[in-house]
Amino acid sequence: MIVFDKVTKIYGKGEKALDQVSFQVDKGEFVFLTGNSGAGKTTMLELILKDTEPSEGNIRVNGIDLSCLRERQVYRYRRYIGMVFQDFRLFPDFTVYENVAFAQRVVEADKKVMKRRVMEVLSQVGLEGKARCYPSHLSGGERQRTALARAVVNQPVLLLADEPTGNLDQKNAEEIMRLLEKVNRQGTTVLAVTHNQELVKYMHKRQIVLRYGKVARDLAREGLAYAR
Repeated sequence: MIVFDKVTKIYGKGEKALDQVSFQVDKGEFVFLTGNSGAGKTTMLELILKDTEPSEGNIRVNGIDLSCLRERQVYRYRRYIGMVFQDFRLFPDFTVYENVAFAQRVVEADKKVMKRRVMEVLSQVGLEGKARCYPSHLSGGERQRTALARAVVNQPVLLLADEPTGNLDQKNAEEIMRLLEKVNRQGTTVLAVTHNQELVKYMHKRQIVLRYGKVARDLAREGLAYAR
């Protein structure tokens, strides 16, 4: 699903955000990406989204060599990736329904299919009763559940979550993680960035630890090292 092969990313005045990073995430896995600020986590997500290019090395996602994608093909490639952010990034003037439906409109879904699919995912995240509400009337946990519904409404093969619980209390954070796990069980590969080690322990998933732009540890679900 995701393959990084000796990937290096150098910014500006020679700052190395990633240094010869190699790892593989298989289809259907749920993996946490952890590490201190500046370790390279966000850069890794930007590379997967093709928001930036590696300085060296190769990246493959779902069998696609990202270096071979032309600019006009990037848009279609991103259709198969869902993204959840720490700050929700909802449209404030859109209702919950409209925020989720926006992702369906982008892919030009049939209106009847869109209505059925949007209400289906809102039910999955427990927000079917909030469809007509605006983000300002929602709690932080409800906003993130709306953002998650929007990210998965098009049934992506890969879901990237960048600190999805960073603005939530522990109870809501655990609820979001359970929803991510539910999405994962339905077949979507999940790569989640977090600083919250309590959540990582709670979830018992594989953890890739970045330190100074390198993979410091790669821990399996059982707590054993995949690689060092």
